[in-house]
Amino acid sequence: MDKIGDWQDIHIAYIVAKQGTLTAAAKVLNIHHSTVLRRVEQLEQQLNTRLFHRHARGYKVTEAGEKLLQVGKGIDDALGQLQHSIIAADSTLQGRLLLTTVSGAMEMLSPACLQFQQQHPHVQLEIILKQQKLRLDHGQAHVAIRAGVKPTDPDYVVQPLCSRRAGLYASDEYVARYGLPNSIAELPNHYFVGGVTGFNDTVPYFSWVDKVIDSKQVCVRVSETAEATRSIYQGLGIGGMQHAIAKRTMNMQPILESELYWQLDFWLVTHVSVHRTAKVQALCQVFKHYFSAE
Repeated sequence: MDKIGDWQDIHIAYIVAKQGTLTAAAKVLNIHHSTVLRRVEQLEQQLNTRLFHRHARGYKVTEAGEKLLQVGKGIDDALGQLQHSIIAADSTLQGRLLLTTVSGAMEMLSPACLQFQQQHPHVQLEIILKQQKLRLDHGQAHVAIRAGVKPTDPDYVVQPLCSRRAGLYASDEYVARYGLPNSIAELPNHYFVGGVTGFNDTVPYFSWVDKVIDSKQVCVRVSETAEATRSIYQGLGIGGMQHAIAKRTMNMQPILESELYWQLDFWLVTHVSVHRTAKVQALCQVFKHYFSAE
């Protein structure tokens, strides 16, 4: 006897046995009664045995059918328990929760992440720092923090998180060596930190460097805003930083603050399939409350 190729056939046969007729089974399964008949006959052919006695009042299982349908009942019960456990897991605040963002956003997000962990200690928050956008529809992450233009995927729930202003900064070490530019006309006398090709369009001050600054003045190019910040700290050149982050850092000086500035928009993104689950809702609520209060 060949191995059964489709467990769904057993499920359909089980429903026929419970309901007693093809029409009643088709109604429960929400499929056409001809499909029910075809699947039952297909299963009987695979097993090379008769599972039902057909008569005017409906279908009655044979002795062989009884044995098979005991297995069907076990599968049906197991699937029911699995569904209940999945629903229970979605409604409880425990287990893993995957958050993805770029590394440059972590300094901004860290206080909100700490609040979430303090409020929900049984949830294991795992943060995936990647420049590439992970697929929420593939389960690569549950929540994403995206910067720049608002995401437009129709299966994503997109909520505004916050807007941050950024400007140019230099470290005290850099200023000691090269001084401060007092006007845009003096910028050609200085060195800058920029972004690598393919990354610049998502970070407005990287894009500005590419458009305005001579490439010979760009001392280093990076693919992460966190690495750009580190390069500025170390005095390699002038570069863009969020005002809020720069003001928390000692030994940083603003450059032409009233003339050169940019706005960064951040978005809280989830997939419709997990948006209503307890853990995702809890994280979204903590993040929105933190940034609205800030």
